[in-house]
Amino acid sequence: MADRTTFRIFVASSNELKEEREKCIFLFNKIGKLFKHLHLEPVHWEYDVVHSTYPNLKEAQKEINNKLKECQLVIFLFYSRIGKYTFEEFRLANKLKKESFIFFKTGFSPKTEQLESFGELRKFLDSLNGKALPIEYADYPSFEQKLTDNLNLHLSEKYQSSTKEALTALSQTNQDLVRRLGEKDKEIKELKEAENQLPTDASKNQLQELMKEREHIRRELLKSEEIKNQLAKDKEALEKQLAPQIEKDELKRKAFDEVKKGNYFEAENFLRESAKTSLDETASTFFELAKIKKLQLQYSEALQYYELAAKVNPNDSLYLNNAGSMAEHMGYYNKAIEYYEKALNIDMKIHGKNHPFISVYYNNIGSANRKKGEHTKAIKYFELALAIDKKLYGEDHPEISVRYNNIGLVHYYRGEYDKAIQYYEKAIGINNKFLKEDHPQIAKVYNNIGLAYNDKGEYYKAIQFYEKGLSINKKMYGKEHPEIAKLYNNIGGIYNDIGEFNKAIEYFELALAIDKKYMKKIILKSQFAIII
Repeated sequence: MADRTTFRIFVASSNELKEEREKCIFLFNKIGKLFKHLHLEPVHWEYDVVHSTYPNLKEAQKEINNKLKECQLVIFLFYSRIGKYTFEEFRLANKLKKESFIFFKTGFSPKTEQLESFGELRKFLDSLNGKALPIEYADYPSFEQKLTDNLNLHLSEKYQSSTKEALTALSQTNQDLVRRLGEKDKEIKELKEAENQLPTDASKNQLQELMKEREHIRRELLKSEEIKNQLAKDKEALEKQLAPQIEKDELKRKAFDEVKKGNYFEAENFLRESAKTSLDETASTFFELAKIKKLQLQYSEALQYYELAAKVNPNDSLYLNNAGSMAEHMGYYNKAIEYYEKALNIDMKIHGKNHPFISVYYNNIGSANRKKGEHTKAIKYFELALAIDKKLYGEDHPEISVRYNNIGLVHYYRGEYDKAIQYYEKAIGINNKFLKEDHPQIAKVYNNIGLAYNDKGEYYKAIQFYEKGLSINKKMYGKEHPEIAKLYNNIGGIYNDIGEFNKAIEYFELALAIDKKYMKKIILKSQFAIII
């Protein structure tokens, strides 16, 4: 098995909560089983610092502080008092900007002689003022549940890319290109099989033409900033996956080196060889080969490897989720839903009903159903994801904004424009609180509001929101970019529909100038682009 990343957790409290400290070790072991790529290591000063070595408690505290510095997370437990050394540990963790949880056991009734120390504790907790809100619990079962929920959420968010990959939504243009690429792959495969039996000059010419068309689609995809960004993230994720294996597996080390250099064909060969020699790691190697194929925009073969990984290890929800995601990108929506549902059932048993992974699956199932045209089912699953996220993050969080945007899209496709706009506006309201005003997510929602107003017949409002999205996208992409051309085309289309032809021509010509430079083809249509 590949090496796991060590995640150290320091537990700090006074002696009165010794039982909770000891139970933390049990809980870390339990939670650690859910994150196969992590090793949760508790740092418990009573075990990790030998008292006999430090007859002077102050000397012992120095060693305790050194242990704290090595940790990725610090858990503080409070009940009736702060504790001199616990407060010192808190200040150190705060100075080092360590991630931390603060738990406060309720129900303490101080006696007269305890009023001062308890008052100091209350004053300390109040002074946190939202920087690290204390998590209150009444008894051990409550503590266990709250620690489990918070630690699960923290690890899921911090190590999301290593544990569960949410579907990366593509613009409509790129989704269409990915599907077309898959269709060309299928046509080429079928023609090659037929040619092996009865080759003709006509079939050879047809094969060459199909391969040219496939290469053209790949070039178009590689012009997209969206695809470039996705490929960069995919490359980083693959490097992280290979990195822990390179010391023990020479073939994986060679593959890792080639991935770093961008030599994906060579990396693929080393991974294929690894799959032959390390049968116990075949599923993970197939998964890595799928990522290599994705980096080369060979989506059909990527899907095949994802499916092989899922077939070899059908109980790994990570493989199932990625197979579903790739199938969805290629337009195989029934297949995608089947994989998502299998992954959902596995992780539901492990994590329960209110875990970030479950929200991801609901969202992905909703997305595939929306693209299938199953709008009622899509809304159902998006709302299930929304309900979980509200429990996890509260009413205002960027993740909630994404769910609102997705629900708005379904209402838009159903022709329910007012409802769509209501959800889009909720999304914008949240985004304005958390994101910079020129964030791409805000531009996407502005574009979608523009679409809804346009189809509703409120053309000037549509132009207003398109212009807002255009202003952000110019900052993000520059003034001469295909995404800018797309928005010019949308605005030109509205002016064309309302009879303001001079303005329509003005915007179409702006779009055309960019298309000539970047796309080398002319598209002058009132064709509107959905941005997801």
